[in-house]
Amino acid sequence: MLKLNKGLLLIFFCVCSLNLAAQENPYMFPVRPGQQNYLAGTMGEMRGVHFHAGMDIKTGGTSGLKVYAAADGYVSRVKVDGGGYGNALYIAHPQLGTTTVYGHLQNFNDEIADYVLKEQYQRKSFAVDFFPDKGMFKIKKGDIIALSGNSGSSSGPHVHFEIRNSQQYPLNPLNFGFSEIKDNISPTVQKIALKTMNRNSRIDHQFGFFEFTPSRLQNEYTVAKTIEVYGEIGISFMGYDRLNDVSNRNGIPKLSMALDDRQVIDITVDKMPFNITRQVLCYRDYGLKSLENKNFQKLYIDDGNELNFYTTDDKKGIISIRDTLVHQVVISLQDINGNVTIMKLKLKGGQPKVTAIKNDASFKPTRQLVQDNTFIFMGKKAENNGFFAHIYANRMNYELSSSYYVNDYSVYLWDLRTGLPDSIELCGEMIYPGIEMAVPSESDFKYYKEEFDLHFYKKTLFDTLYLKTDYMDELASDKEFFEISEDIYPLKKNMKIIFKPKLTYSNKDKVSAYYSTNLKDFSYQGGKWVGDKFELMTNTLGKYTLLTDSISPDIKIVQQNRESFSCYITDKLSGIKDYELKVDGVWVLMNYDPKRNFIWTEKLDKSRPFSGNLELKVRDNVNNEKVYSTTIN
Repeated sequence: MLKLNKGLLLIFFCVCSLNLAAQENPYMFPVRPGQQNYLAGTMGEMRGVHFHAGMDIKTGGTSGLKVYAAADGYVSRVKVDGGGYGNALYIAHPQLGTTTVYGHLQNFNDEIADYVLKEQYQRKSFAVDFFPDKGMFKIKKGDIIALSGNSGSSSGPHVHFEIRNSQQYPLNPLNFGFSEIKDNISPTVQKIALKTMNRNSRIDHQFGFFEFTPSRLQNEYTVAKTIEVYGEIGISFMGYDRLNDVSNRNGIPKLSMALDDRQVIDITVDKMPFNITRQVLCYRDYGLKSLENKNFQKLYIDDGNELNFYTTDDKKGIISIRDTLVHQVVISLQDINGNVTIMKLKLKGGQPKVTAIKNDASFKPTRQLVQDNTFIFMGKKAENNGFFAHIYANRMNYELSSSYYVNDYSVYLWDLRTGLPDSIELCGEMIYPGIEMAVPSESDFKYYKEEFDLHFYKKTLFDTLYLKTDYMDELASDKEFFEISEDIYPLKKNMKIIFKPKLTYSNKDKVSAYYSTNLKDFSYQGGKWVGDKFELMTNTLGKYTLLTDSISPDIKIVQQNRESFSCYITDKLSGIKDYELKVDGVWVLMNYDPKRNFIWTEKLDKSRPFSGNLELKVRDNVNNEKVYSTTIN
């Protein structure tokens, strides 16, 4: 029998352990491999109107760090753009069935850069997007493929890195166990919030959305008071995760909630289909984000939510309490490295009461408000109030009693599914809700008005929209505003607005639609004339206007000589559409950084100096053109 001595056996196990460790993560970290690195962002974070698809690797606030290929493969795609990922490289790894993506690069390695430059000159375009043949750029793990940068829509120098599966769904790179990222910090909870999910539900005998600030003891958070609730309640929280030695606030990829030891919902963000990334708008509380910039993440599945992050029951994470017992809710928040934070709160069941709640400092009286399918309105409590408000809807008069009292106000709750109120009589005063239509989701729906028509497509809405509109004209400033509800209700897909202008627009080819939040600042949206009407496709509710842009872009020269030409290009209203530079009649590439409004030349033949007539044309989005010309000797 063959025997191994203890020394050889120990060496054997050490070698096997090293081999197994090497096999655990087949990818090399793309920046400073083997050293501790730091992240500015992680996968699944809620960014504007999308989820973040990868991880953002810090580069110390500078550009020019070497970027390494994470594994063997070939360059499957190269994209250059002024926005988005900027200079981006995609490497396919057939042996792993994945693709890695590297974004916001300063430039590619020489071989790839030369090819890209030729493609740009051939297409006469700075922005290019092409898919090289498999055998064109073969890559080995650890090859230098680029230098880090700040291109595209990056807000600072870093490398955006993704690992995508065979369906091109981004996976969470931290799941692969990169030792370069250190994390032993548990997630942080800032706020916990409870929301009544229908008009019969209550939180501390009130209806609405209520925030609580928990206290912390090590990795456990608690709310000191026992919260009295009744009916269907949705819970959400505001918080973040941190990694070692950096202050950036990152997303939390694993969440779960239990009621009395019964699991209610599990959320795991480990892959991200691009086609539903806009669903982030119903993953968090869109209205609170829009109005107060608060990032509350829901621990329940709201109507219209198509994300597949969840494991839950038929209640979709909504808690239902109709007894008078004390219940415990336990929320677990976990990062990729297994650091766990526990959030606990106690809920006590209690039947709704028409009760007077005194000296509630958090109470914010409002004349009227819509929450989901409930219309909330209030009246100042007085002896002659009576008990009823009179609701005029469906050509009928409904008597509605006060649901409860807070401080000096009576609060009334009306189910909008019963009917849309034309008016409400309360204490001898009239309230006009102004709700014109209940626009159903998952339906093709058209609505016609004197000032504009609206077309909601089958996939426009997440949920029913209780539509309020308005039209305003400011003749002194030659502006008219078209208001389509408020930007507190997210849209899943585009809707069409057909404006019917009352003002006269003489130079129609210079007219575009603009979005405004304050009637003073304007964001170009585009659109087109169809006869005497103006059509716009948009995915945002709010205020719009039509403006004429007759001012050409501005050009401010920085450098011009036989070796290079650069300048700033800006436009006051509609924004830059395109630009073109020719020297001695020959097209010359100009790179573009929209963040700085800066363009600069890159020669195809760097040994050939510029000579002859130089002409730069810059156009804005309504084709106002500015031309700069000079002679280079």
